[in-house]
Amino acid sequence: MNGALEHLDQPDPDAIKMFVGQIPRSWAEKELKELFEPYGAVYQINILRDRSQNPPQSKGCCFVTFYTRKAALEAQNALHNIKTLTGMHHPIQMKPADSEKSNAVEDRKLFIGMVSKKCNENDIRVMFSPFGQIEECRILRGPDGLSRGCAFVTFSTRAMAQNAIKAMHQSQTMEGCSSPMVVKFADTQKDKEQRRLQQQLAQQMQQLNSASAWGSLTGLTGLTPQYLAVRGHTHVATPTSSTASAAAAVSHCLQHFFFLYCWVLCKVAHMLSGMAALNGGLGSTGLSNGSAGPMDALTQAYSGIQQYAAAALPTLYSQSLLQQQSAAGSQKEGPEGANLFIYHLPQEFGDQDILQMFMPFGNVVSAKVFIDKQTNLSKCFGFVSYDNPVSAQAAIQAMNGFQIGMKRLKVQLKRSKNDSKPY
Repeated sequence: MNGALEHLDQPDPDAIKMFVGQIPRSWAEKELKELFEPYGAVYQINILRDRSQNPPQSKGCCFVTFYTRKAALEAQNALHNIKTLTGMHHPIQMKPADSEKSNAVEDRKLFIGMVSKKCNENDIRVMFSPFGQIEECRILRGPDGLSRGCAFVTFSTRAMAQNAIKAMHQSQTMEGCSSPMVVKFADTQKDKEQRRLQQQLAQQMQQLNSASAWGSLTGLTGLTPQYLAVRGHTHVATPTSSTASAAAAVSHCLQHFFFLYCWVLCKVAHMLSGMAALNGGLGSTGLSNGSAGPMDALTQAYSGIQQYAAAALPTLYSQSLLQQQSAAGSQKEGPEGANLFIYHLPQEFGDQDILQMFMPFGNVVSAKVFIDKQTNLSKCFGFVSYDNPVSAQAAIQAMNGFQIGMKRLKVQLKRSKNDSKPY
């Protein structure tokens, strides 16, 4: 049957079609069947072949379908990243095929937090088995083998997992735990990546808002190009004469600051290098009483100027953009797909706050928090535009769901002009 082993009867309705990689290209269906059958009866095996070859050659991977879901999962647990076949350099890769993603493990896997460290896997199974068939139960342990107070439980279906969350989340406080049990879906790879981006953004904002006068920061090398803002053009609508004057004045101030900064750093660096050379020529004691103090002071000054510039330039740039935006009379929109609405902003957030928050993702052409004209208070939503759609998508990926205080931001593309506005 076109290179497949099949039977007349059908597999169970919940059977899983598995993709298997890292198998020898020389293997045929017979060898594969011998590999899989110890875990259960095999319904079908399809080897992926390169049809450009004559005769078609195996690509070193296949699809296998067992009659039962249990057999497929047992085979996966025994083979995936564990067994390396003869002649292969990497272990077998076995996972549900793309068509099975609707029932992927990540959709049925729960994270259980605030678990008593006295509990073992069997205790967790007993606790959660009333909600359905458990495929996997694992206590997270440290290198010493001791429980870290959390576990992962994978059910056969998503519905079972959802029922477990409804019934068990914060239902009890276990022995030795400071708060009620946490039951939620385990983080996916996408969740982890988004959290990593959010942490990076939070670190950037913390650096930019630091009030410290001394210490080490990344300096200008850590700033993205839009922070330096010393380019001749501006990202605003076609300006009026007054707008152009304001923009030119701000641009001139920024350029003056930047060149002054560079000049001072060059002078200090030159003095430091001269003193270092002199110190080397005189030996370790030559400057011990005279120049060591001034040299240390200059080193501190060099570091301090770098940090001041790293903190000040973004603020100056944002002030420049906001002044130009105000002079233009309204916020400018970017191209299609580059304009964002941000909901659930803290009440105290203003234009400069959301501008600095969204600057790391690209060139911002406009940033505006909407104000109630009657109360003069923020409506807690705003508008940010970039000069390209890629930056907008990066901002959505990192900032949608980002928590500030008790609120989680909702970041989405601005509706097209044909749609009704959200306010």
